[in-house]
Amino acid sequence: MISSIRKTLIGGLMFVAFCSNAMAETYADLEAVVEKISQLVRDQFVEEVTANKTADEILQRYRSGYYADIESPEELERRLTDELRAISGDTHIGIVFDPESVARYKVRANAKTNEEAKTADLANKMAASDEARLDNYGIRAVEMLSGGVGYLRLDYFDGHDEEGAPAIAAAMDLLASSNAIILDLRRNGGGNSRILPLFLGYFLGPDPVHFATREERWKNSVEALYTRADIKGARHYGKPIYILTSGTTYSLAEQVTYHLKSFDRATIIGERTYGGGNGWDPVVLNDDFYLRIPRLAFVNAVTNSIFVEGEGISPDIAVPAATARKRAYVEALKNLQAEIVDDDMRSKIGWALSVAIARQNPLASAVDANAQHYTGKFDEFVFESRNDGLWLSFRDLPFVRLETLAPGLYLDDRSIQRQFQFSASENCQSKAVTVMRYGDNPIEITRSDTK
Repeated sequence: MISSIRKTLIGGLMFVAFCSNAMAETYADLEAVVEKISQLVRDQFVEEVTANKTADEILQRYRSGYYADIESPEELERRLTDELRAISGDTHIGIVFDPESVARYKVRANAKTNEEAKTADLANKMAASDEARLDNYGIRAVEMLSGGVGYLRLDYFDGHDEEGAPAIAAAMDLLASSNAIILDLRRNGGGNSRILPLFLGYFLGPDPVHFATREERWKNSVEALYTRADIKGARHYGKPIYILTSGTTYSLAEQVTYHLKSFDRATIIGERTYGGGNGWDPVVLNDDFYLRIPRLAFVNAVTNSIFVEGEGISPDIAVPAATARKRAYVEALKNLQAEIVDDDMRSKIGWALSVAIARQNPLASAVDANAQHYTGKFDEFVFESRNDGLWLSFRDLPFVRLETLAPGLYLDDRSIQRQFQFSASENCQSKAVTVMRYGDNPIEITRSDTK
């Protein structure tokens, strides 16, 4: 007795499933789709042996009825993607149920011969370009840290390299005075490989540098890739680079990390990256599905290899991703202090280093249990203990909350930077505070009230 009937139309795939005692199921076009995936993988996947193995196993599993219980497009996407990745070992490969993207890919393919499609494709490109501009081409933060260390956070590498080039140049200009750079890729999941010659050109050069070879087996194509020398903005040749990584640093972010590391231009600090080195392209399967097919291999020119798929890149200094920025800043300052001969600059780096080291302490930002002992007036400085820490008023200006660096040691991290080191308390009160100003000699100030 038939208890229910379900029908799902998936852009040319008609899944008709009915439940009975025999649980009979029929699928009209699934075989054609699996065969198409199998053939695309066999012909285009980056590595031939793996391509044949993956194609054979996917086809064999279908013919043995392994996918007979699939009842929705989302389940088909999940099951086949999991299988393709498990067999091939590649984390990029998979099928995607996304009719809107499929429509855009079809328009892009037809734009070469159809005027209507050409107009629609141009509109799609303009929309994507506007979205990239509003997202600042992946640039999340640019800072100049004390001691001459620059910081650049990129959460993805935008493929609109010509449109995004001015934004990247502006970021590089803001880092012009730096002596070292921290490149934060902890949240970066990749991007379009077209940007590699542009971005790497700011760190490898000044002449064009052969950094990798792009190989496409399906085209029988091998192309040497060189950094661009026509870039705008400040260049950073020779500066130490510290790349922050996490377990979600992926794809093109790993490519940038690997190439800079291979040229001895970067120290990697953080966690092992995710492990996805091959570049992929979308190939339409039908009106609703497309295949993510890894068919681009990038072989580094120095190592003549790339990081292992699925294993990623191990850091030079392994720390939790959450603490990687603090650790990188300390490492950068220590190395700069060892190299700089100018006494004034060394002093400023020393100041920044002392703060950076203190901030690594997990108790640094906690409320000091003895904060109430520091309450009172010390010449022009008035300190007040509150539930959330120690507050300062200078020359009767509004109070600001100080940063706790260590018990009895506080930082006023505004334009005029100061550290305050309180003396040991007597009768529950500190009698003096040593004020250390950035770039100045420390001075001791005694308590000027009667508390």
